[in-house]
Amino acid sequence: MQYADAHADTFFRITLEDLDPLMRDGGLHVNVPRMRDVGQLLQVCSVFTPKRYSGKPAEDFARRIISTLDSWAERYPDAFRRVRTREDLAGLGDGPTGLIPWLEGASPVRGEIGLVDEFFRLGVRGIGLVHNHANEVADGCGVPDPRTGLSEFGRQLIARMEHLGMAVDCAHLPQPAFDDVMNCVTRPPCISHVGVRRYVDIVRNADDAMLRAIGERGGFVGIDFYPEHLLKDALEPGHEPATVEHIADHLQHAVNVCGEDHVGLGGDFDGFNDACADLRHVGDLPNLERALHRRGVSEQVIGKIFSGNLLRYLGEVLPAGK
Repeated sequence: MQYADAHADTFFRITLEDLDPLMRDGGLHVNVPRMRDVGQLLQVCSVFTPKRYSGKPAEDFARRIISTLDSWAERYPDAFRRVRTREDLAGLGDGPTGLIPWLEGASPVRGEIGLVDEFFRLGVRGIGLVHNHANEVADGCGVPDPRTGLSEFGRQLIARMEHLGMAVDCAHLPQPAFDDVMNCVTRPPCISHVGVRRYVDIVRNADDAMLRAIGERGGFVGIDFYPEHLLKDALEPGHEPATVEHIADHLQHAVNVCGEDHVGLGGDFDGFNDACADLRHVGDLPNLERALHRRGVSEQVIGKIFSGNLLRYLGEVLPAGK
């Protein structure tokens, strides 16, 4: 089964910790040997900016991560291929894994519309509007009630992103800002990495109305692998661990609400330390595939979840080649 994933913090960790993605056991959840083991076609790469950075330091930090990604892709073209256009997607599957840098939180844009074009030039093809904290776009999911909605700059940002061919990512976005985004997008939005509130009722996860809104607009929802998004108190001492069965629960519920064409994987690998008991890294993905098979999910639907839906979504959102 081929694999395409909508969110991993791998190059954030490579940048900060000087880790080697060519090593199988070098400390990364996602690395080249394991990507090859599972036939990974594409990885959307988080360009995460911690809360401590704002303004120019946030922009500079994001540029540093993108530069690291570019450096690895240039030095190892047999392992990595940069994806910038919908035509680039069609070339995946013949060797290198495609990489797309994606801002996680709009802080690097620092309230300046002109910087959207600059990050687009650098290859960024999606922006998660917020992280847990507030920025120039909106309040994140970690801000206590009452939360403010989308700012005027946020509306301008979305309009420019849609014009350029960048995905509008609602991960970490709480209400009322989520509802504001749904009212102003004209192209399919996404939630790159999320759990569903039916199983873990936290603001960070998506409720059925949010899932339905993404599906109705032709978008994409990526279910993540972070244990506490999947199973309440999963990381508490003595608690049962989260497993691929819990991921399958979230996937099946999202498919039931969004439709089978709008749900995939946004694992958030390398964004946490404690992984699911039987999904420790990307090489364990066959365990999730087997769990879905045991539940009677068809090969066709598993194929959509594992790669087809994300590739379809990006094929609609990304710009055409020049």
